Amino acid sequence: MTRTMLDITEDLRALDDLITERDGDITGVEESIDAWMAELDKDLKGKVDNYCALLTMMNARSSMRREESERLNRLAATEERSIESMRARLKFALEARGVTKLDCPRYKVGIVRNGGAAPVIIESESAIPETFCRVMPATRVPDKDKIREALAKDLSVPGARLGERTMRLSIR
Repeated sequence: MTRTMLDITEDLRALDDLITERDGDITGVEESIDAWMAELDKDLKGKVDNYCALLTMMNARSSMRREESERLNRLAATEERSIESMRARLKFALEARGVTKLDCPRYKVGIVRNGGAAPVIIESESAIPETFCRVMPATRVPDKDKIREALAKDLSVPGARLGERTMRLSIR
C-alpha cells in the first residue's frame, strides 16, 4: 500500500512532537527514526524531501525563537535601566524632603542603609603593607577582606580606611 502525503505529514508531525518533547535529544529514540527511514524504499525522494522540509521548518522556528528571545532581552534591559533611573529619582526626591519612611496604601517605602560588610576605600595603594596584599603574577592587589578585618579590629592599615555603607531605596 502506498502511503499518502497525509500519512507522511502525520509521521513528520509525530516525529517533530517526539523530538520537541525530548528537548531535541534523540538519544533512545534512534530506533524510531531508523524505522521511519527504513520505509524510505517506497518513496525515497518524497520522504527525504519531507524530512528536509521538517528540518527547514525546525530551523526556521529555532531562528524565530532566538530572534524573539533577543528582542525580549533588549526590552528587558531597557526596562531595567528605566527601573534603576526611576528608583534613583524617587530616592533623590524622598531624601530632598528628608523622608526616610513612607507608608503608602500598597507599599512601605524607605531609605535604608545597605547591609553587608562596610566598603574598604583604598586611598593609597602603594602605602598598603605587603601583609595586606595578595601577590598576583606581575600584579600587587590589596586584599580588601583582610584589610576590612584588621580595620574592624581597630588596627591601623596605612593607606586604607573603612567607608560608610551607601543608602538604597527599599520598596516592600
